[in-house]
Amino acid sequence: MQLTLQPKQVALPLFGVVLALTAIHSVVLFFYFYIPDDEVYGLVDLFDFDLEGNIPTFYSALAMLFSAGLLWVIAQAPGRTPAKWHAHWMGLAALMAFLAVDEAVVIHENIGDLLERYMVADGFLYFPWVIPYGIASLGLAGVYFRFVSTLPTRTRQFFVVAGAMFLTGAIGIEMIGAREASLHGYSSIAYCVLYTVEEFFEMTAIVVFIYGLLSHLAQEGEPFSFTLRPHAR
Repeated sequence: MQLTLQPKQVALPLFGVVLALTAIHSVVLFFYFYIPDDEVYGLVDLFDFDLEGNIPTFYSALAMLFSAGLLWVIAQAPGRTPAKWHAHWMGLAALMAFLAVDEAVVIHENIGDLLERYMVADGFLYFPWVIPYGIASLGLAGVYFRFVSTLPTRTRQFFVVAGAMFLTGAIGIEMIGAREASLHGYSSIAYCVLYTVEEFFEMTAIVVFIYGLLSHLAQEGEPFSFTLRPHAR
């Protein structure tokens, strides 16, 4: 059986899921603030972007794992990946796999809890995990600068846009939200708006990234496809 992955046919449904999750999350928060009810609290646990182990977290982890798989395929694709850049593609695949695991088991928050033992977490650094992750992001940018510059123009544009969106949400808006949380707590409407925008940026960035990867895999205008064969006994 041959499975064909058209970039738009994959990215548009994924973005639809992002929009649907954002809409449900926003409605749930509206009821949480203005129509308090015990049943609403259960929906908050299921759909709130700021909580872990729920439906948005599950979707984000799966989307990141999917992008990790695409990166691995690109790294192994004969004739598509120069040998000198194989390690870079594999590195990106490992990074996305790590981010998927991080999304599922909140490694970054555990790192933040550890850092709070050695520093005063306040203001923009109220969530101190952004310090090591920000430093790591700068380091990766330096390591991958030449690699990205050699990519086809269209692929490079998708990489830059996706990376900028993801870091804007994960680091930039996260730090603004951290300051709001440190000043007014986690239940302020402003904080809820900020982390909603942050997660929307991150999830949309992954969709853009997946679209760029599928477009990169396409050869001579043909969509990426692969064949599933039964295991021979």
